[in-house]
Amino acid sequence: MGTNHNLVRDPEWLSWNSPTLSRPKLQSILRATKGTETEMMWTARSKNIKTGDIPQGYVGQTIDKAKASCEGCPLLDDDCYHWKGSSQLGHISMTKGYAKRRPEAYSLEAVLPRSARSAKYARGAVGGDPHVFSVETVKGWFKSLKDAGFKGLLLYTHFAKTKGAHLKGLAMASCNLDEADELVELGWRTAAILPFKAPKLSATKKSKFKDIPEYDGRPITTKAGRKVVVCPAQTHDKITCNDCGLCDASKEAADVIGFLQH
Repeated sequence: MGTNHNLVRDPEWLSWNSPTLSRPKLQSILRATKGTETEMMWTARSKNIKTGDIPQGYVGQTIDKAKASCEGCPLLDDDCYHWKGSSQLGHISMTKGYAKRRPEAYSLEAVLPRSARSAKYARGAVGGDPHVFSVETVKGWFKSLKDAGFKGLLLYTHFAKTKGAHLKGLAMASCNLDEADELVELGWRTAAILPFKAPKLSATKKSKFKDIPEYDGRPITTKAGRKVVVCPAQTHDKITCNDCGLCDASKEAADVIGFLQH
């Protein structure tokens, strides 16, 4: 029978099954096995204007692990805001820090005490896809946040119908607007890309989306007639994800949250 690496990483299991091991030896084994599975690396603060100053999580303690979690995503090669944008720079920096310092420094429990007092939510999987994590792991993040006085977790998967199906009720299903009805019927709350671009884009972004009409405030519905709530952080200057919280998939809230292209 193979070794259960989740158990090997559990100090209580090691102490019970290897009573002759000293504490330094136990810690050495834990360090050696740390990083063999994909982990969420958390940071306490953020300068992201849209999300607000909230804890942020990045999938993968190496860039290879992070990109592996995204394999199969249709946005990966051309339109991914993370891998084609500046947010990946922070992710790369964190992987270097993870390799040099104690990995525990990037756990959610370690960063929460250093988060802004105004933070109400945490944003998971800024880069990478959370389908690589078990239900138990994700529920553990929710519990840690609630225990620390937070309202919840903002999480999205691009693989709602396949390898991310187990995260229903914990993560939003990222999709195109024409896919939203099907996913809602399957029990998901959805984060749908809209056929409009956000107002006040930079000159570079305006060029990228030059053939896409700018959102003019019109009501939007899905093909089946479901109301789409356009992301308030994109349509109101003074609202952030931290103020809104609609993308906490565990909430009883709108089935379809629409995102303007940006």
